[in-house]
Amino acid sequence: MGLCYSVFTTIKLAFAAWFLVWLSRLIYSLIVYSFIWERASIPLETSPFIEDQRRVANFDFLDDSNLQNRLIARAIPNQRLVKVFGIENSFTTTNIKTHRRFYRNVGRALHGRRAENWPRFFTAASTALNLILAQFADARDSLPLAVLTRELVFLTTLYSFFEVNIENVSLHDARVATDAINDMWVHSKTIAQPDVLQERRRQLNAALLRMLPNEFPCSAATHPMNTILPAYETMWRIVLLTFISAGFRDVDQETADQFREVIQGVPECFADGNSDNVAAMAMNFSKEGLRLYPPTKRIYRAFLDESQVMADIQKCHRDPDIWPNPEQFRPSRFLPGEFTADMERAYLPFSIKPHKCPAADKFAPHAIIILVVVLAKSLGTLESGATVRFGNDTLDRDRSALLPSGRLDTEDWTLQMKDTSV
Repeated sequence: MGLCYSVFTTIKLAFAAWFLVWLSRLIYSLIVYSFIWERASIPLETSPFIEDQRRVANFDFLDDSNLQNRLIARAIPNQRLVKVFGIENSFTTTNIKTHRRFYRNVGRALHGRRAENWPRFFTAASTALNLILAQFADARDSLPLAVLTRELVFLTTLYSFFEVNIENVSLHDARVATDAINDMWVHSKTIAQPDVLQERRRQLNAALLRMLPNEFPCSAATHPMNTILPAYETMWRIVLLTFISAGFRDVDQETADQFREVIQGVPECFADGNSDNVAAMAMNFSKEGLRLYPPTKRIYRAFLDESQVMADIQKCHRDPDIWPNPEQFRPSRFLPGEFTADMERAYLPFSIKPHKCPAADKFAPHAIIILVVVLAKSLGTLESGATVRFGNDTLDRDRSALLPSGRLDTEDWTLQMKDTSV
């Protein structure tokens, strides 16, 4: 009897000890799993603000972010573009077929942008700028930078997406089109006079018809402005601001030396088999221009009741907790070892998947730096003796002041080319 009791007591004690060990392991596993899951869900160092902006940009704020609901959330804030330009593309439509057709068309235009094509793009851009400058033969001491850049980017957009021979395009039509687009975009954000808006649209369509006769007649969904607006409109200010930042503002010696190499190396550095680092350096100039002056400062999404949420892209790109000296133009911040995981999450110049711009990774950064180099080679830089005047005492006096990037801020900027007279 005593032996049985002792055995039973021993078994009870062993079971209790085993249970305590099992329970402690279970609790430990739950704590560790919870910690690991939390780390995997939200990067430890990324600010909650950045994560909130990403949730807006990638539609995670929606209860159900299927394609139809994403299109609705994006289209509602962009209805002003439908009203002003009469277009229907992926940014303005709630129709899935229209969205997919737009992406197929853009994809076909971007397909084949291989290394061997960039020298041809450079030649086309150089041809365009030479033709444009011929109009200002008597104004080399006061070249209107916004006008020049708009026409340059517009003509290269026609070349890239519509296979237009730039030499056959009327520069008068290009001027009419770019002026009209600029005015109409401003009107889209204000209470425009209907008769003024109607006349500008008539002028724009007439100019486009002469430049792109094969694109007419067209519907709202097939209008060439569906492609021109997101390609040209988002790029011309980035090209201008990057050119000015790199060539005419105070930068550190490293950036000045790198820009000199980029001017000398583009477009040859993009050739297949080129193993030097000039191509990567050139891409960093595009990335820094896009960081400091994102093409879309704020991304808006809307609910069906038309209430809106916003992702502040410019604030993400200038957050001092993430970007050291955020208002300084310094392309080397994108070098491996300097470009941190937090910077990568905060960098959203072309939004984010599932609706990231299809031109974001290759076409846009290549095109931007090539156009910047074309401007630098033709117009010069501060180092080569050219001068930019801003019509603003602060900007003219202080070359370290941050450039304004509003649509109308650049209209009075002029460039004086180096005087080569003897």
